[in-house]
Amino acid sequence: MCVLVTRPRAQAGKLRDRLVGLGAEVTVQAAIEIAPPHDWARVDDALSRLSEFDWLVFSSTNGVSFLFERLDLLNRTENRGAEPRQACELVPAGLKLAAIGPGTAEELKKFQLHADFVPQEFRAEALAEGLARNARGKRFLLARASRGRQVLCERLSDAGAMVEEVVVYESRDISAKNLAIIKVTGDLAAGRIDWVTVTSSAIARSIARLYGDNLRQAKLASISPITSGVLRELGYQPAVEASEYSMEGVARAILRFEE
Repeated sequence: MCVLVTRPRAQAGKLRDRLVGLGAEVTVQAAIEIAPPHDWARVDDALSRLSEFDWLVFSSTNGVSFLFERLDLLNRTENRGAEPRQACELVPAGLKLAAIGPGTAEELKKFQLHADFVPQEFRAEALAEGLARNARGKRFLLARASRGRQVLCERLSDAGAMVEEVVVYESRDISAKNLAIIKVTGDLAAGRIDWVTVTSSAIARSIARLYGDNLRQAKLASISPITSGVLRELGYQPAVEASEYSMEGVARAILRFEE
């Protein structure tokens, strides 16, 4: 069994290792790339006002790492010569942290921080629903990607919250002229790839653009109903959908199909 993992290489390790452990041959070829924002001005401004917010909300591990690495850099720049402070010391005591799932909560722990709220269902709707119950009059800062759905912002605003969003990282499509993409296209066309993992809506759209009808030569493993919906809108039917919206859930879904 050969599986194409389409996550950015720096984030593909967990899924790749799990699939290799199941006996799969794994090819990692990112369909999108993750990069810092072109302009940090809005992020820096929000970070200077963290004490104004009641909640800081993360919908991805990328959001956690980019935001707190930036906060650390600002602290070191502003306090040269002084003993550097940890991220947990830079977060105001009254600020609560929300994470979309256990992976994002684990990323917070790398900065010695604890998520005050993690929904049982790992998707934006569940995160928004849980936070919206006591959102009226509260101030929320959402750390997000350059593209994505507006579910969190809209639902919290509808619940009476004051919401501010900052783009802490950019999600960009990979060029179809990339030599590695051209090779994968050939492997798909020849039937040498059995599965393609699809772990976000952005990745779904990117692989449809990159590989077109060649995707139909492989089975698609979707991470969630949202991602599956995007695939279907694009004309592709996922063979499996993870019941737990995580990398482990994707691996288990493939394993169940193959058993």
